[in-house]
Order: sequence, then C-alpha cells, then structure tokens
Amino acid sequence: MFPMWAVCLALLAWTPHAQIAAAEASVMSSTQLSIRFSPDTGGISGISTVAGRHEFIRRAADRPLLWRLIFHDQTGKEVGIDNAHAAPPVIETTARGRSLRWNRVDLPGESGALDVRVTCQLKPGADTALLRLWVRHRSKAFGLWSVHFPLISPLAEPGSADIAIGRGNWGELYEKAQESISGNYPSHNMPMQLMLLHEGQDGLYLAAHDPQARAKVFELHPGGEFRVHTWAEDMGIPGNNWTAPYPFALGVYRGNWMVGCKRYRAWALKEAPWTQRGPLTQRADVPEAIKKVTAWVLGDGPGETVVPAVRRFAQAIGAPVGVHWYNWHEIPFDTDYPAYFPARPRFAEAVAEMKREDVVVMPYINARLWDSANKDFPQARPFSVKDEQGNPVIEVYGSGAKLVVMCPTQPFWQEKVFEIVRRLGEEGGVNAVYLDQIASAGPRLCFDRSHRHPLGSGGWWADGYRDMLNPIREWSTSHGRQISLTTENDAEPYMDNINGFLIWTPREEREIPMTTAVYSGYTLYFASNHALSSGDESYCLLQARDFVWGTQLGWEGTAILEPEHAAKLEYLSRLARMRSPAVDYLVYGELLDVLRPENDIPDLTGTWDTWKGNQPVRLKAVHAALWRGRNGSAAVLLANADTRPHPYTFVFDADRYGLGRASRWRLSQISLAGTRDLPAQSGRRFSWTAEVPGREALMIVLRPQRSR
Repeated sequence: MFPMWAVCLALLAWTPHAQIAAAEASVMSSTQLSIRFSPDTGGISGISTVAGRHEFIRRAADRPLLWRLIFHDQTGKEVGIDNAHAAPPVIETTARGRSLRWNRVDLPGESGALDVRVTCQLKPGADTALLRLWVRHRSKAFGLWSVHFPLISPLAEPGSADIAIGRGNWGELYEKAQESISGNYPSHNMPMQLMLLHEGQDGLYLAAHDPQARAKVFELHPGGEFRVHTWAEDMGIPGNNWTAPYPFALGVYRGNWMVGCKRYRAWALKEAPWTQRGPLTQRADVPEAIKKVTAWVLGDGPGETVVPAVRRFAQAIGAPVGVHWYNWHEIPFDTDYPAYFPARPRFAEAVAEMKREDVVVMPYINARLWDSANKDFPQARPFSVKDEQGNPVIEVYGSGAKLVVMCPTQPFWQEKVFEIVRRLGEEGGVNAVYLDQIASAGPRLCFDRSHRHPLGSGGWWADGYRDMLNPIREWSTSHGRQISLTTENDAEPYMDNINGFLIWTPREEREIPMTTAVYSGYTLYFASNHALSSGDESYCLLQARDFVWGTQLGWEGTAILEPEHAAKLEYLSRLARMRSPAVDYLVYGELLDVLRPENDIPDLTGTWDTWKGNQPVRLKAVHAALWRGRNGSAAVLLANADTRPHPYTFVFDADRYGLGRASRWRLSQISLAGTRDLPAQSGRRFSWTAEVPGREALMIVLRPQRSR
C-alpha cells in the first residue's frame, strides 16, 4: 500500500484531466476483451470478457506484475528486476494499441542502465491481445539470463479453475486446480506452448506464438503467479538485449478446452514452420506405409526371435502393422552409442522377410547421445553440449553409461546421424527408423562459443534438428526409398521432418486429446500400450479411448501373444481393423470433439499403471469422438470396452463444427460386419442413436446431401 503522504502528493500533482487520461490509457478494450494495466506499475490488474461479464482476476494485487528480468554477472550472481519495483511506466496510446515504457531502470551499481517496453495489440473486434516485450540494457557488469513474461498475479484462485495443458501423450485437464502446474517446452513435458484456463464456460487462452520454438517454461501457481519463463540468447553476456522475439497471445472465449485448442491450431497452421509442408493429404514425403499402420509390436533381439513373433502378431491383427525393433545391434542398449554397427547376423534378411509381409520395420537408434567411454569420444567431444564451465553435459540411464548430449547444430553430429540412417536403409533395407529422444527431451543449454549459435538458449535447438533432419528426410524418400522417420514422445516443432510420434508413457484418467485436437491431419501418433497384468477390462478401456482419439494402436511386447491375453489381443485386433476404413478421418481428417452421450452409459472401472504406480480408473464403457473428413463428410467413431452391447445417443450439430451448409445428411454405418445405409436426416442439428456391440467399434459416417 502507498503511504498517505504519497497519495496526497499525487492528487496535488495530477489535474483531473491527467487522471482521466491515465485511467483511459491504462485500459485496452475491444468488443470482446478488456485488459487493465495498473497506472502505478504497468502490471495487469484485470482481464475481463465483454462488458465485464466475467473477470479472471478477482482480487487485484497491490502492485500488479507484468514482467520480471533475471540478470547474471560474470561470477554467476543473480539479480531479479520486475516492473513492480520500477518507477511507474509511461503509458501511451498508439496506432496499434498500448505502449508501456519503463525508462532508465537501475541495475545494481549501474544507474539507469535498463529500458523496458511492452506493447499490447488488440484489434477492435478481436478477442485476443498480442503482448510483446523489449529489453535494452547498457550494463557492463550484467547480462540478461531469462525473462518472465507475461507475468500475471494473482490468477486462478485455488479450486476455482480447470487448467488444460499439453502434456505427455495427449494433454491433461486439472479440474479445480489447487496445486502448481508447470511444463517445459518443447518436450514430452509440454509438447505445445499453450495453457488454457476455464472458469465455467469462460476460457482464457494463454499461448506463446513462437515459431522458433524457444525453450520456455509455463508456470501457474493458483492464487499466485502465472508466468512464462523464457531463456535469453547469449545468456549472461553484457549487452544482450531482448527484442520481442515472439508475441504472447492472451485471449478469451466461451466453451471448453477444445475451443482453445482450435484457436492454437489456427495459429500453428498459418504461421508455424513445422506445418508449412501442408497436411498429410499433400505430403508425398510421408511414406504411405506408415500412414497405413494400424498397430505396433515391440521386437527385441535377433531376427530369428523377432520375425516369428511379428508374423504371429500381424496374423492376429489382420491389418497393416509395424515392428519397433530394439537391440538389433551387437552393442548393449544405452551403451556404446552411436556404434550401432555391425548389426546382429542376418539382420538384413530378417528385415526383407518382414517387409515381404507388408510390415513396417523400424529399428531403434538414439539421435542425442554419445557414450563418453567410447574410444572415439575425444573426436566427438568438441561437438557436444557444454555447460558454463565448458564441460560436456552428461545423462545417465539404466545402463549406468555416462552418455553425452550432442549439440544438434553441429554438422559433425548431423552427419553422424545421417550416416547411421543411410546404412540402415542401404545395408539393412529398413522402411522406417526411430530416432530416440528428439521430441521427448527438452533443449539443453549450450555455452560452447565454437558452435556459433547464441550461447545458452534460443531458437537454434529446434533449428539444429531441422538442419539435421531435412537432408535425412529428403534422402529417405528419394528414389523410391520411402523410409519413415519417427521419434519418442511428442513435441510440435519437429513434425515437418518426423512422420510419427511415439506416445508411449503411462495413461492418466484426466488426459484429454489436445494433440490431435490441434494437429490431426498433419502428423501421426502411435502407441496405446498398457501393462497387461491389470485385466481385460482395464486394457480395453484404454484401447477404446485411444482408438477414438486417433493413435495407431499397440506397442506392446510380444507377451500379448500369450494365451492369457487372448481377449486383449482380440479387442486390439478389432480396433486396428476398424482403423483401416477410417483413414479419411483418423489419418487425413481433423478431430472436432470428444462426444458426451445423451443417454445413460454405464461406467467401467479398472486399474492403469501410471507414473505413481497402479491407479484406479473409471470411464464410460463406450467412447466416442467426432472427426471431419477430407471430403466434406464427418464421422463419429465409437468403441465399446464392455462385453455387453450399449446404445449410444449423440447430437450432431453442423453449425457448431462448421460443417458446411447442407441441411440434409446421408448416414451410413461401417463396422467389421460391413457397411449399411441408415435413414437420411434433415436439419442442421439432430440426434442419433447407434447400437454398439460388446467389445466392438463402429463408425457413423455423415455425408452432406447436395440440393438438386
């Protein structure tokens, strides 16, 4: 709080006209959104929808925040500066919106060494504002290390809001969030750079529209700070400025998390470099074989073990499959990387045998790590990621080997990965290669000046992998090779060169399909693996949900072929075979919504193996999702995990999903039993009840009927 004498002096100094002007300048409004900036600090004190219908900041802070800057000196000493501890900003109205300037802010021992500017652009009819930050400093002692921007506090009182964040396999919804939520982008921990906050039907869109995919952390502490922490380029080097490298989008909408995902999809398809090769319908560089895969199995060891198991799996599935082949090489797993050759005896013959049966054969390699114990490591050391002391960054996994992270910008490492892929294609004859960890592991900070990238962080990490993968992709799909490239987990900036993302980690009941909501039709996701020991119902619940959300199924070990898992394998087979007639939707289409039944559907309970151990799960027996097709049609995919049949009633609303102008729809039902026509339906909105047999899946296709 301000002391009374300060308030009195302020009242004497300001004329009524100046007070009104300052109040007006501190509010940025459109017909959809209003953002209030504190005249005292420049921090955000209010975010509300039209006419204050909903306010996201219920109790403004005494000293509202907007930015925090972290500086380091050459000894590593850290200093934090934020807008609340600077003098009040100059707030101006510009042709593009509002400008807030903090001039000549002090740094320790350096008076007036720092200038900060924030702009807020909000068009008259828009519901989303774009915030940008500039930092210019003249410090001789300190360099900018990272920025917290935007910084909004307080936001989301504990227990008041549902928070959706891209995480892991699909995305997660934290209902009535009370604990802190954070995500490291780009990585398995946060594949997309957005967080969605919902209070009832009022949604708040919080997204970094950063086409260079810089390393950043989203953090929300309910009742406290929301902030995006982004590392600077040339971290800690005096004179390194921050020149608005990307806008942060802050918007409002009505609806659930799906609405927010579609907003992010619109940005990503228009501006992100990873989508500019176009949808899968236009991409000749994505091999047809991987788009046709319906289920995966894990292979491990020599060909004489892998081939018969894969053959049994393929026969049981009865639709195109792939094998993810581990330990095809002589070296132990997670040891001696990248010395994968020689391969095990008769590796190429085993590959050829499986390919003759239309199997996608995908051997494992790691695209990040080099074993520091290798005799040739001294040759690789200069091109590894270095910490601030110049030491290689080491990671240790189950093997105990000290594995060094290689810098993706370095031609030495780029060429080494290319060499391995080329040998697998030319000598092994494979039609896919798995490049471990690219999407799973987040960027590491690298301080090696000889690498000629900005020190520490920057867009160079994702760009480095793009420089690595571009020539590999071009080679692998030229001259009829058709070799698919995949990687572990999911992170958006790699999808222009990676054909499939392995979403293998344990499933959670609170997951929501944010990834396919945003990127369906533009990339592929595979895996629906689940510990086999929890019973048939648990397994089938997970498979049903994953099927309608769009992943290629499976990725179990060959244990699923054992007699005690016959019911699981049978259900997996039925879902996999239903994927083939649904490719216009699940491969080339767009996920529009996860449907809720209009009638009573019983719950099923089970146990899923999570990161926290076995956890109970309760979900509807029948799962359903609405997909847009590439030919103007739509389809509802339904999967029943129960042994009993269930009717499922859903509402089809063409206007809600932007499905053309037709007012009459031709319906058909596709199942493993065949295709049959259903009665046509009139109107833009109608309900339909599908009878879903026990442990079966089916698809209701809705095609617009043209007027004559």
